[in-house]
Amino acid sequence: MSSFALAYVLAQLFGARTVGLYQIGFTTVTLLATIAVLSQDVLLVRKIAPLLKEGSFAEATRHFLGARRLVLLLGAALAGFAAILAFPLAEFGLNDGEVAPFILALAPAVLLLPLMRVHNALLRCLGRVKLSQSLEGVFYTSFGILGLLLLWAVSDRIVPIAAPILVTIGLGVSVAMSFGFTREHLREWSQGGASIAPDKKSGAWTAAAPIISHAGHWIILLAIAAQLGADDAGIFRVGVLICMLMQMIKSSFATMAGPYLAQAAKEADQWQIRKVILIAGGIGLAIASPVGVVAVLFPEAVLKLFGEEFESGALALQLLAIGQLFSVAAGPVGAALIMRNRERTVLLVEVIAVGAGLLTATVLLPLWGLAGAAMGLLVADLLRNSINGFLNWSYRPT
Repeated sequence: MSSFALAYVLAQLFGARTVGLYQIGFTTVTLLATIAVLSQDVLLVRKIAPLLKEGSFAEATRHFLGARRLVLLLGAALAGFAAILAFPLAEFGLNDGEVAPFILALAPAVLLLPLMRVHNALLRCLGRVKLSQSLEGVFYTSFGILGLLLLWAVSDRIVPIAAPILVTIGLGVSVAMSFGFTREHLREWSQGGASIAPDKKSGAWTAAAPIISHAGHWIILLAIAAQLGADDAGIFRVGVLICMLMQMIKSSFATMAGPYLAQAAKEADQWQIRKVILIAGGIGLAIASPVGVVAVLFPEAVLKLFGEEFESGALALQLLAIGQLFSVAAGPVGAALIMRNRERTVLLVEVIAVGAGLLTATVLLPLWGLAGAAMGLLVADLLRNSINGFLNWSYRPT
């Protein structure tokens, strides 16, 4: 919701081009951050949720410290890579030098986002789900919005680069807060001893699927920017962000379901896993339907809220909304497979889905424009959730 609000503020203050520049920068650093976290947040939930239930607090602490150290090292290295990548990508990849400052301003997020995610994984295992969701998905973008509105109130001229700078500062504050909330528990539980090295191999297999998914979105966005311009990239991303209101609902339910799926998988309780998927998907669809139905039936009216130049993305918004409604209804089918240690299966499904989506977008983008790119994401959503759902329902524990 806060990312949607930030896009709205950017559209009102600066227009579609600045929305596009910001989204190119943010999508780039998000992809690198997904690599840096190496799914340690997911593995932590799978590992320490049962440990905390059993009262093995010291062991849970050592697992957490090992995961945090890994993402700190990877995040720092990839943040430097983002800074180095900024100008070549902007100048030679997109032929638009204005992209580079946005990537540079957001580069620290490559380190900060993974740190926040591992801390919030611990908070979720402690039952503090609302707090973790507020820090991870609300606080730092809200900080950016409030900062922009304050600048607008005191100045007649606001430079667009203020947006990524404010978001990065807000992200830093959010990470500091997550450190503070978890430190008390870690001190209480620690009984000395070295941290336990994280399972990098399993993390890599688990991370591969979301990395491929993020890469697919990133490649499509860059293709739009290169072929149609940053303005159209901004229009497309607004459509994606509107639909991410529905994706946020699915992610929230998947996050809350994570510890329950982990426990059910440990006990090989197939019925409980199916029950969690059905409940999460059903409730999620009920909550997401109003947004999806409005986006499908009245796309021009929705996009016009951002400005008249955004109305050209109406058909793209309809296609994106259909894909997200299907995804929400499917429930946390990918997360359920991961909790069953079937990371390689999820990866294979993601390769198929994203590959088909990219092929579709590549063929249709020159013909249909933004709608062609949206059709690519729709194809990926349909394949991903259909295959993962089938695998969950046909699964037989060994």
